[in-house]
Amino acid sequence: MNRAQTTIKSEVKLEGIGLHTGNRSTLIFRPAPPNTGIRFFRSDLPGTPMIPARLDFVVTTVRGTNIGLNEARIHTVEHVLSACTGVGLDNVDILVSANEPPAMDGSSLPFARALLSAGFQHFVDYPPRELRFPGEILHENGKARYRAVPAENFQLDVTLLHDHPMVPRLNLRLELDRQSYLAEVAGARTFCFEHEIEYLRSQGLAQGGSLDNAVVIGRDKFHTNADGLRYPDEFVRHKILDLIGDLTLIGRPLFRMRLEAECIGHAHNIEFAKKLREAALLMRRGPIEGLPRKPSVEPAMEIDS
Repeated sequence: MNRAQTTIKSEVKLEGIGLHTGNRSTLIFRPAPPNTGIRFFRSDLPGTPMIPARLDFVVTTVRGTNIGLNEARIHTVEHVLSACTGVGLDNVDILVSANEPPAMDGSSLPFARALLSAGFQHFVDYPPRELRFPGEILHENGKARYRAVPAENFQLDVTLLHDHPMVPRLNLRLELDRQSYLAEVAGARTFCFEHEIEYLRSQGLAQGGSLDNAVVIGRDKFHTNADGLRYPDEFVRHKILDLIGDLTLIGRPLFRMRLEAECIGHAHNIEFAKKLREAALLMRRGPIEGLPRKPSVEPAMEIDS
């Protein structure tokens, strides 16, 4: 991860349909100033309302993480946010022309590649926003369990447990940086169980889902595109992808911790993220949501090609 805050060098655009809404959508990444973090904008609404990518703006966590402010809502932001953190991006404005980003292939890899293609600027006068906390943080609810302890890098040990015979238990341990994120996490696609599909669609979900952007776990086989699974344990990797995206809503994307978790999901991710944020605030390193005084001159920048 870079030792200075970053944004992208130039604008980049992606198009597709939303996973749950099925609405056609255009997403544009734009450079943003230091200390602004990640901000979403509904470019299709009057005034282009902004929604900060922060925990306080999470409105629902049903089969995805959805954020909103007043009447503006954006569904399923976790894949986009995961890509931002995975490539080491601190500040970016994200314009979306509908109420959900395009699903692309169901992973975060298309977003990560787009961000890297835009190039990075480094704000050398602005240190990155690090998540640091004083000691062990626990969250347990039902089968879900999270435990984090301070560390100098981001280490993950995540276990996925299901009663389904095709995916009874999957575990992955890794140390996360840009390289490992791109190779081990970003390409993992969203998934669901075959018996869920009818119910999800009856609830207005998965309207844009298909084998082009998801893997379906059947009773005795995986339904996927002609390429098959991208990893033997693709499902736990996607859960890690989602977790990274949800933790990004803390607002300090440089995670300094070792995290062990099992039976995770969006609602639990968000509750755990809130505990991490509260613990970080107690260290008196300054409010996560606060912005330092604007300098009298433009900050120095370095640019990656």
